[in-house]
Amino acid sequence: MDSLNGPLRQESPPPLQMAIRNCTFSRYFTQKIHNLITMPKSCQCAEGDQGKAMLEGEFNSMCALYKAAPNFVPKPYTWGKLNVSNPDTYYFLSDFIKMTNQHPDPVQLCTKLVGMHQTNLSPTGMFGFHVNTCQGNLPQQTSWHPTWVGYYVQLVRGAMRLNTEINGKWKNLEQCVDRLISHVVPQVLGPLESDGRVVKPCLIHGDLWDGNIGTESETREIYAFDASAHYAHWEMEIAIWRGKFNKVVNSKVYLDEYVKRMGISEPTAQFEDRNRIYSIYHNLHGSACHKGGSFRDE
Repeated sequence: MDSLNGPLRQESPPPLQMAIRNCTFSRYFTQKIHNLITMPKSCQCAEGDQGKAMLEGEFNSMCALYKAAPNFVPKPYTWGKLNVSNPDTYYFLSDFIKMTNQHPDPVQLCTKLVGMHQTNLSPTGMFGFHVNTCQGNLPQQTSWHPTWVGYYVQLVRGAMRLNTEINGKWKNLEQCVDRLISHVVPQVLGPLESDGRVVKPCLIHGDLWDGNIGTESETREIYAFDASAHYAHWEMEIAIWRGKFNKVVNSKVYLDEYVKRMGISEPTAQFEDRNRIYSIYHNLHGSACHKGGSFRDE
């Protein structure tokens, strides 16, 4: 399968690719295998059409992030389909980074994140991504859209469809989402693109919660994993930090450190409201991934 960045794929040694493709793994959801051959690599495997979508999206996400910030994510090499597998099984190969249990340093994390957000704008000038990436195990609706408000609504509608398909109908939730789209979004997000203001779509990781951030054991460099990248309003990135599932980055020190470096989009008075609205999308999508649970109540 072709990659977003061809040279990355070609760097993967042929014997290593062959070893992966001809492997048979026992697996349930995804399985990481370290130290394949003689090199420290991480190999994730997942089954079926859902697994294909997950790993294709993650590979393309990590390629984009690595190109933008090579000191922030493990180097991606390749993804593809195993030759020997039943059911169909797919793999994604990247560098393996040995992590500590140390909390990520706020200054280093936010410096890296701001640097990526400030310098990596959409190649099309639009919001979205060239493939649908998966947050968790389900796809986001990341097809290109020319406006931020329209793109955010596209994301929310996609998450709501998944919610209904997986968790069943819930009239109150459907009414809340409809009202969010018809009344709240125009009032709170609309001003970002009015009175001469514009939102420049920048590359975001897309799923930057506690579990996808780590500190390397020797260098103490911070790395991010399991990206679901797309080009969006940068404030969308940090909205996930307010989620109750976070135990570290929900600390105010991370938000303050980030805002100190990046600033706040105009109108600044609506920053908190925007942050809440963006977090609604993460909770709505998370509810579909986790079959309801506390995500749906939030």
